[in-house]
Amino acid sequence: MSETITVSAGRRMARKPRAQILVNGRAVPETRLERFALSRTRYSRADTAEINLAVDRAALAKITGNYWFDQAVTSGTATADTDVQIQMRDEATAGAQWVTVFQGLMDHVEWTPTGTALVVECRDYLAKLLDLRVQDAWLNKTGAELMTTLISAAGLTPQVSFPASMTGQYWQIEHKRLSHSAHGRFQTAFDLARYIANSAGCDLYASGKIIICKPYPTSNDGSATTHTLKYQDSGPDKAIVSNALSLSFKRDYQIAKGVVVHVMSWDSRQRAKFEFYWSAEGGSPKKAANAGTLHSFKVPGRSMQDVQNTAKQKYDEIVAHGREVHMTIPGRISLQPRDFFTLSGTNSTWDGQSYTVDAVSSTFSWEGGFEQDVTLRNRDVTQDEAADDA
Repeated sequence: MSETITVSAGRRMARKPRAQILVNGRAVPETRLERFALSRTRYSRADTAEINLAVDRAALAKITGNYWFDQAVTSGTATADTDVQIQMRDEATAGAQWVTVFQGLMDHVEWTPTGTALVVECRDYLAKLLDLRVQDAWLNKTGAELMTTLISAAGLTPQVSFPASMTGQYWQIEHKRLSHSAHGRFQTAFDLARYIANSAGCDLYASGKIIICKPYPTSNDGSATTHTLKYQDSGPDKAIVSNALSLSFKRDYQIAKGVVVHVMSWDSRQRAKFEFYWSAEGGSPKKAANAGTLHSFKVPGRSMQDVQNTAKQKYDEIVAHGREVHMTIPGRISLQPRDFFTLSGTNSTWDGQSYTVDAVSSTFSWEGGFEQDVTLRNRDVTQDEAADDA
């Protein structure tokens, strides 16, 4: 899949982005959407949304019972979850359907009756794992089985796919909630789920009410969505043509000089110390010969396989900061973290490489339109290594 939008000076795009919200699956005409700010990332956190609504006093007066944003609280029972969806479509495209760009839980409400205004703050469904305390003990479960158990315990649908090398590895998690449980390693189901996902080299995120845990995507996946960013500078007497409103590149030459990651662990059950190094040359139990900045990490109670996986994960996280692209673009409804971008036309080493969409901050309003601030990183470091060897 690919999507290209071109913007040039003096031209207006033939686009009509429209947005609506659904609450518990239904439209709420008594509170009409004015604007929203949506933050989505591939980092270890829930996506968030802040939604500004205009309150229709006449429509509100006709409602019997509680307003959707003003739930009754019954003593001794928890307040029911309120599901909020933001949907968008481009009415300039014939037959365009509503696309859900965010689905999550209502966390906080600010209602201003005198100003007929309502502000709603939401988190996506990773919030269910973040709010679920770990109270049980799990023995003799594989990582995939334990992940599925955690997600199901939060009332969500698991979609778990581990690398073949990790599917048979068994875990033993014993966690008892005592008076000093605050000192435990895993406080929430998310803490434990993120730990398991990291150990398996997997991503963890919400797609609606489905929690997905699977290996990180690559640009050559058959299912990967790649967008195109074009840039053309024909000379100082002509306008720059680009499908970005603003564009900046950052490069860390300290990382470019080389990075070596060292991970060490003590396994008390085997009474053994494990250590492993990872660099551009790959992994090794001995320090790599090439020069580079050394980053050392100590992790408790890990097996040798865990130490190797952690070393590679830490290495990938560090070198991903070697190249960053920050841009503001006209909003793309389909754009989301874990997509990819390719660049062309800058006549630099930035061209021709594939960059992962790490973060997308989207804003929409009837006055200001639909824009996105996007952060891209090069998570396939072999591209830079190939360029350096050329």
